[in-house]
Amino acid sequence: MIRYLLLSISLLLASNAISQNTNLSDYSYVVVPEQFDFLRGRDQFQINSMTQFYLEKYGFNAYLADSAPNANRCDGLFANVEKLNTILGTKLQLVLKDCNENEIYRSQEGKSKYKEYDKSYQDALRKTFISLKALQVKQKDVVLLTNNANSKIVSKETRPNPEMVELTKPKVSRVSGNLLPDAKFSNYSNSGKTYLLRKTAEGYSLYEESASAADGLLLKGKIIVMDQVVKFMDTSGNVADASFDASGNLIIKKDSVSMVYKSED
Repeated sequence: MIRYLLLSISLLLASNAISQNTNLSDYSYVVVPEQFDFLRGRDQFQINSMTQFYLEKYGFNAYLADSAPNANRCDGLFANVEKLNTILGTKLQLVLKDCNENEIYRSQEGKSKYKEYDKSYQDALRKTFISLKALQVKQKDVVLLTNNANSKIVSKETRPNPEMVELTKPKVSRVSGNLLPDAKFSNYSNSGKTYLLRKTAEGYSLYEESASAADGLLLKGKIIVMDQVVKFMDTSGNVADASFDASGNLIIKKDSVSMVYKSED
């Protein structure tokens, strides 16, 4: 009897997961607000931009509110991160709603016991996306609206006329002669491993995604930008030349050996 009960529960959960996957993939984009209610400032602790980053990583076309596409509002979802009551640490939960405020998805709770606010919020946020990752969402292309009265629609895959709202996201910009990534967070891969590049005041920090690390991210080194000079310093203090190509790929070169981290964004 217990075996049949467990089987029924498993089938129900699987069915629910498939249903959520289908629903989420039926939408073409998701909008992330510039500030969540529990924070005291715009993108405090980079929680909003991290939410956008993780959504993009797991199959969504994600945009911060001030760069949302000119598209049918009901083609999109609207993200919110809620802070839940807890005695110790931090507990967060991701919620996605449609244009009519109907709740489409609620993630598992992400919990963290770090004492520092920034680490605690970021660690809890990362853990809320574990359940979303399993759904394997792949949103369809965004369909843009023109500014004319007929409101024609155009696929993201087509070449829009100049009158249409651009939907491109620049990967790199030229600064003091160097190509540098624009995003606060970028996804990379190398030799079968995945990495996170975070923009900082000095340049960038490079993390390896690792289950052995307490927060899932293992610092590999820092990329320091000083005018026209770009250097990579690993955690052991070794220094190498660093650069980014036009596609945003990271190249670290020491002596005659180059290691390329491919941009996944």
